[in-house]
Amino acid sequence: MGRKRVWAGVLGILLAGPALAVFKCVGSDGRVTYTDGPCAADSRAQAVEVPPPLTPREEAEARGRGERLLEDARELDARRSAEVAERQRSQDAERRAEVQQREQVKEDAEHWSAVYPAAIYGRRWPSVKPVQPKPKPVQKDTLGKMNAYPFR
Repeated sequence: MGRKRVWAGVLGILLAGPALAVFKCVGSDGRVTYTDGPCAADSRAQAVEVPPPLTPREEAEARGRGERLLEDARELDARRSAEVAERQRSQDAERRAEVQQREQVKEDAEHWSAVYPAAIYGRRWPSVKPVQPKPKPVQKDTLGKMNAYPFR
């Protein structure tokens, strides 16, 4: 049993080794690609340092953080959905109140038109024109003309 574990560990290290080698390849046209194999002949290769694999404890902590973030996101989404639904209910209630108010105004108008028939209720009064004062008559100055005569 001990030998099998050793061989499994060696095999795991051998398989994980090439996956840790990452190269950044910059082509002649400036395009950047990342690969775990060799770069093309016309590109410039640069090794990228890959962090060591996580320990089981670090991996568990990372998964826990991810699950907490997902739960927070779900709670936020649920809260936003509830707020949208509440806003929609509020707007619907306002619309119903407006429609009810319009119907009440219409019913009141029908009631008062029955109390006061249309001949009186719908009657339009003639428009009133403002009265202009009459101009005062101008008195003719008869004495002024008489002064002009030499015989006086």
